[in-house]
Amino acid sequence: MNNTNIKGFVLVFIICYLVFSAGCGKKLDPDPLPLTVKQNLAMLQSDPQFVMYFNFKKMRDTKFWEQFISDSLFSAERNFGSFLGILKEATGVSISNGIDELYFSNSWIGENAMVVKGTFDRKKVNDYIAADSLYTRLEYPGGITVFKQVETNFNFYFKDDFTLCGSNYLKQIENTFAVTDTSTAGLLSNTTALKEIERIKYKENLWMFSGQKLFIRGIFENFSDMNKKKKNLPGSLEGDSLTIPDSTEAEENSQLYDIYKTINALSFSLKMTDELEIVMQNECENPNSATELKNRMEAVIALAKLSTSLSGKKPSPVIKLLDKVEINVFDNTTLLEARLSEQDVKEIRLQKLF
Repeated sequence: MNNTNIKGFVLVFIICYLVFSAGCGKKLDPDPLPLTVKQNLAMLQSDPQFVMYFNFKKMRDTKFWEQFISDSLFSAERNFGSFLGILKEATGVSISNGIDELYFSNSWIGENAMVVKGTFDRKKVNDYIAADSLYTRLEYPGGITVFKQVETNFNFYFKDDFTLCGSNYLKQIENTFAVTDTSTAGLLSNTTALKEIERIKYKENLWMFSGQKLFIRGIFENFSDMNKKKKNLPGSLEGDSLTIPDSTEAEENSQLYDIYKTINALSFSLKMTDELEIVMQNECENPNSATELKNRMEAVIALAKLSTSLSGKKPSPVIKLLDKVEINVFDNTTLLEARLSEQDVKEIRLQKLF
């Protein structure tokens, strides 16, 4: 190797080192977890399958709200939608007007927990439910009244004028009776989960978290569709010749398992400003597994784009969306971010991608 080649090699090595060391050495700077949000986590289960948080009050202040968000988001959810529908019918309070925050968690056995923060007319709710034969009342010491919706087996009560707790599991409701602003109970007692929640990048509008391996596995399998035999590659149409052979799919499944088994926690968060920023965050066991996950995801995206290019077809909305994805590594964290304009969101809704 001559001197020119050696110098060129050294220069390339130095550039690569600076790029990769800068990427791996960057520190994630997440939003702080507000004290009031942290306190409300005490009213959720200690070890849920997943947790979701919505701050409707702040989201309503964004231009995206009226165009893309509405109460109908939750209409298909049995406990979610019907319960919020009852509140709207009885009090006029909804996620569009009056409900400020909503916390929701669910366990593997189907036990859920809900905390709703807002301004409620408790008397109006009492009168409405008293006239409906589908409800029963359970009276507890201290003047606590738990309402039960018989058809859905959903229980709820007013913890105070601004807080409503609900669950399909009566014991979960009872666990919240003694919770105060200084209690270390429920999810707040799970220090591991709390640490991971504190690492979520955006906490102001909406976030979701899970530290359960099986749930994380399900997310990855749903995203990749690798559990389906001979699934068309992203961007291709059914019947295209560009499909994944059985042997390749088996190898992809094996590699996928090797990757997601190293992920300790997964979260999604959303930030609404002049644009919509969506973040998928993976907390890995170590920097090596975080980098491996980044490389694997970049390969999947590149393969999807290549499939579309080779097919000669016009890029689908999914492929256009992939062009907006950025993947970065921050120590043990692999972060996927996509910034969507108002037009991007309109196209996504038009194509019914989500």
